[in-house]
Amino acid sequence: MNKNCLDSFIKLPEVEGAFISHRDGRIIGANMPQFLSLEQLQKATRLLNQNRNAASAAVGEIRRCEFRYLEQKFFVYYLPLGQLFVLCRPQANPERIDLEVEVLRADLDNLLKTTADSGQPTTPAMGTAAQDSVVPLAGPEPPQKKRNIMPLFIVLAFVLIALLGAGFFFLLGETQSDKTNLVAANQAQASPPPASPAAIPSTPATTILRLHGSNTIGAKLAPALATEFLKQVMQAKDIVRVPGQPDEQNIEGTLRDGRRVAIEIQAHGSSTSFKDLNQDLCDVGMASRSIKPKEVEQLQRFGNMTGPASENVLALDGIAVIVHPANGVQNMAQQQIADIFSGRIKDWQEIPQSGLSGAIKVIARDEKSGTWDTFKHLVLRDQSLLSSAERLEDSRELTAQVAADTNAIGFIGLPYIKPSKAVAVSEQGTEAVFPTTFTVATEDYPLARRLFLYIPANPTNPQSRPFVEFALSDSGQKIAREIGFVELTIDEMTPEIAANASQNYRQNAASAARLSLNFRFRSGSTEIDNRGLRDIDRLVSFLGRQQNRQRAVKLFGFADNIGSRTANCQLSQIRAEKVATVLKAHGVSAETIQGFCDDMPVAANDTAAGREKNRRVEVWLTR
Repeated sequence: MNKNCLDSFIKLPEVEGAFISHRDGRIIGANMPQFLSLEQLQKATRLLNQNRNAASAAVGEIRRCEFRYLEQKFFVYYLPLGQLFVLCRPQANPERIDLEVEVLRADLDNLLKTTADSGQPTTPAMGTAAQDSVVPLAGPEPPQKKRNIMPLFIVLAFVLIALLGAGFFFLLGETQSDKTNLVAANQAQASPPPASPAAIPSTPATTILRLHGSNTIGAKLAPALATEFLKQVMQAKDIVRVPGQPDEQNIEGTLRDGRRVAIEIQAHGSSTSFKDLNQDLCDVGMASRSIKPKEVEQLQRFGNMTGPASENVLALDGIAVIVHPANGVQNMAQQQIADIFSGRIKDWQEIPQSGLSGAIKVIARDEKSGTWDTFKHLVLRDQSLLSSAERLEDSRELTAQVAADTNAIGFIGLPYIKPSKAVAVSEQGTEAVFPTTFTVATEDYPLARRLFLYIPANPTNPQSRPFVEFALSDSGQKIAREIGFVELTIDEMTPEIAANASQNYRQNAASAARLSLNFRFRSGSTEIDNRGLRDIDRLVSFLGRQQNRQRAVKLFGFADNIGSRTANCQLSQIRAEKVATVLKAHGVSAETIQGFCDDMPVAANDTAAGREKNRRVEVWLTR
């Protein structure tokens, strides 16, 4: 291990620089932008060390300090013998950087110990030895950043003062009750500012909204949405997160009239959202799967829970199949994945592409998890999970265990892939697709899924629908993106055309870019599903932008393979025309409206979920 370990951070697209220093103030490695000199770094690290003990005494052992200044975001990771300082861009996802740090934590500790034992003097890694030298990243820094960033040690002074007053947010050391508890979050202005227990107002808070269900939503996204809902919609102040039992927390704030209010979040799994709605224990159900027919029947007193007034697509996620980075597997068939997780394939030697041998260690999410429920439905189907599989409730722990065991395999939500490696997935009759934000947004990735918020058609709680509308707004979708999910806003891409595409399709797509949405339909009908109804407004807004007003719209319709080829060709054309008609009512005319029968399936047609994905209309724009 050497100082070049900092390259791991510099290569991340979200990171602009990093340096590592001893508790005695010596900098042993630095790769920072030109506007920060070695002298400034030395002053900053001395200030960190002077205030570290005081801050720890005030709020407990600190593992990470996070703060913003102007256009920059800063993370400081405290190690036993020193600290790692990471300079990030505003959109940086703390989860990804935390995982990178965890992967290298042992090496960083060893580096600090080795240089401490050797008494090595201060030397900036990957730069010159001059006292005032600047260690560049990859070229000159834009002039505006030189003007905007005040000396780093001054910024840290403000932060450490605020930290002692619990005014910024930080990650405390591990506790016996919850080794991975995030004491506070305010990631990219999306989560509540932290407070030590003493800083939380003593006035009892009245619960105004209860969110129960999926851990995938409830762990980070729901608290971030609840925080901004209180701040932006209800104009609350003094917002804090109050932890409770495992997977439970309250987000509290003070309204203008002085009342203390709380939003309750319980994240015990998707199935609990519908149970608790049925028992009047919650107002909004969080689910990482769609509601089941049996649950619809149980909740029929609330109206049609599959209708647009009740079922709301919050964001998109992909269930990634992950392996150790040393595993040579690049893509796997869905049946192959099922055979591994059911125990039919037990040794990596049975998969030569892996380059491994030895028993496969299967790791899966727990029974209550919506991730598990979706994986079981999409992959295992009628097979049972291997009885010896290790079951974990926490997504972060699962990916960390896979990354630590060469023979391990698991499945996880899209934001939690790193530090493991995701493989491309194919279904019968389809090409292998990697889990990316675009393939998840179009739902072409076989294991893409929707995240839902369910409420009664006529909710009795006056805050239920305003909260849902906020979550689906541009502000709410920005939060979903910053947390790490795929938001429902529209992007464009020029994808590689599938090998099984017809010549007609190739010609139509040759001079166009594809948008990151597909309109999908209910079985055997031309009725657009609930996500599509919202996407119409998003598409009209996207097309109304100045740069898109002169671009022609192309609509490509598809059907599943149920019924005759002639009927499916007609149905695919009708579906494309249906979207065109709706768009025309909003003032948008399509240049091309073309049906492609049941060609180019993106999912297997032998399941209801697969057929639903294949009933779609793609949207393209001329370049």
